[in-house]
Amino acid sequence: MPLSVPDPIAYQSSAVVGTDSYKTHPSCNIPTVKAPDKITASLPPIYNDTLKTKEIDEVVVTAYGIKKSYKSVTASSTVMIASTDKNPVHSPAAVSSLAGRVAGIEVSTGIKKHDAILIRGTRSMDGHSTAPLYIVDGIILGRESGFLNALDPKKIKELKVLKGLEAAALYGSKANNGVIVITTKGLSTAEIEKLKKVSSESEEKVLKEPEEPEKKLPKAGQLTAGEINDFSKWDYWKDIAVPTLGEYKNTWKFFPDKRVSVQLVNKDRKPVIGEKVKLLDDKKNIIWEAVSDNLGNVELWISPMTGDNSDSEKYYLSDGSGQIISSNLRTFKNGQNLIILDKTCLQKHVLDLAFVVDATGSMGDEISYLQSELLDVLKKTERQLKNTTVRYGSVFYRDQGDEYVTRKFDFSDKAEDLVEFIKKQNAGGGGDTPEAVVEALKVSVEELKWSHENSAKIMFLILDAPPHHSEQNIKELYSTVKNAAKKGITIIPLAASDTDKQTEYLMRTFALLTNGTYTFLTDDSGIGNSHIKPTIDSYEVEKLNDLLLRLILQRAILPECSAGISNDNINKKMEKEIDSQIDSKTVVFPNPTKGLMQIKTRKSIEELFVYDLAGKIIMRKEKLPEGKNSIDLTSYPQGIYLVRIHTNDQWETFKVIKN
Repeated sequence: MPLSVPDPIAYQSSAVVGTDSYKTHPSCNIPTVKAPDKITASLPPIYNDTLKTKEIDEVVVTAYGIKKSYKSVTASSTVMIASTDKNPVHSPAAVSSLAGRVAGIEVSTGIKKHDAILIRGTRSMDGHSTAPLYIVDGIILGRESGFLNALDPKKIKELKVLKGLEAAALYGSKANNGVIVITTKGLSTAEIEKLKKVSSESEEKVLKEPEEPEKKLPKAGQLTAGEINDFSKWDYWKDIAVPTLGEYKNTWKFFPDKRVSVQLVNKDRKPVIGEKVKLLDDKKNIIWEAVSDNLGNVELWISPMTGDNSDSEKYYLSDGSGQIISSNLRTFKNGQNLIILDKTCLQKHVLDLAFVVDATGSMGDEISYLQSELLDVLKKTERQLKNTTVRYGSVFYRDQGDEYVTRKFDFSDKAEDLVEFIKKQNAGGGGDTPEAVVEALKVSVEELKWSHENSAKIMFLILDAPPHHSEQNIKELYSTVKNAAKKGITIIPLAASDTDKQTEYLMRTFALLTNGTYTFLTDDSGIGNSHIKPTIDSYEVEKLNDLLLRLILQRAILPECSAGISNDNINKKMEKEIDSQIDSKTVVFPNPTKGLMQIKTRKSIEELFVYDLAGKIIMRKEKLPEGKNSIDLTSYPQGIYLVRIHTNDQWETFKVIKN
């Protein structure tokens, strides 16, 4: 029979030079064919999308056997082999028939007639195993081929090999080394169970590959940090911080200053948690959407971007369904809005905790320490939360042109899975200061599967560089942050070493817009490069792991439905003020109180602030006379409050329990 040569599957512009003759076995009666010294042909031009010869790993020419039809040449390969042999043979004969028929296939016969199949060109995700995945009649039997010895070859109807993209699309990461799909003529239940058993036993006998040594991290508790809660110094943010950082307001166009603060409680004066609300203008257009936190507090914003001014004369608040729950909202300069809803006390909820981390080369001085602190926080979080299901997620990011732009780990209730993910990450790439912050935030807010049910959602954004600046990126940043607020995701930025002032400004606006707080590493640890001091009058230095844990507990712990809030995760700066306070002549009573409280001073009060547990201002009064003055917390939820009084040049802080 003549030897037929298939049409070329790739073209090369240079001539092909013969180097040897090809001879067939004499018993086949096939004439000897000698390659000519030179083959020339008029070949079509090569275009950018033409299959290139360097992309061809192997070419297989089959001289004998059943004629096959080849549909196309792609990144994956599917080959069907029908079992037509009617004579009883050892089962691996069906497997051995693959040799020489599929590019990249190796079949080796081991001792005791145990055949092994290797599909070259890929390796599994674990970096060790090279065996393909075996599937018989739709049942996945794993990667061990021992079951083939127990499979009657007469019952094999067809055997298919899947490679590359086709295999991965059908069977996921388990199919990285290819898939051997066997269809039988019908096996009994007993025969199928036997194959499963043999396959299982075979896998158990496989020697375990040596595991990579676990990444050694520094001891936790070494990094130091501070917190700036701009809600607790609202006038400072508007009057001092913003003018100092004013140039970045014009650069990034983020400027949250028209604030509407709402406190939601039920008829029993318990906080209404996880309530979706919408801020509407006088034309009932939605201006801002947010979700109440574990203290029943919601922060809403009017025109938080420069140039986006609202001319509305009146503002409304609706619930998630659109029903108006307040038609007389006031901005924060005129006080907080207290709204009573007919809602029950929440006793269980979910905490979604995400860590979004800059993994570019500039983070190399601190990333291993940060990993250690994060892992320490993960271990402690669940132990201190009752009636709460904790889910963990993460996104590591670099920049365009690096090894990757974003790498995500979607939410899981298994902390150990996130631990493994974090341990595998390292710093690299970057180098041009701005990084892929926009892309990382979009993936974190829009692609991570945040809980739809009642939940606390916290995202720690750990970085040392700003996003790339462009009009498009500004729009995408605003849209993403606004979407985070709508979903109830609190963004808590953590500024690492070498963070500049524009990044500080932008991160503080992210925190304000999502009811969060701004945190930063300090030089006190002696670790990493220099850390800039934030624009603030004063702050307390804490261990980073303690700070992160406190911020999580502040926002995740549910108040007891039968009693007041029992935890004491108070803002550290105010806690220190209470502990270091000298003997005071000021008297605050009764304490505990059911709401109405008297404050007796010998001097006139210039300013009086009431803060919630996290250090957020909920009430402000000024120019009160000396003697007795009263404040009323009746409508506020049960819990711990801080009363801060300024007389002359002295500040005094008192902890008050409201029952």
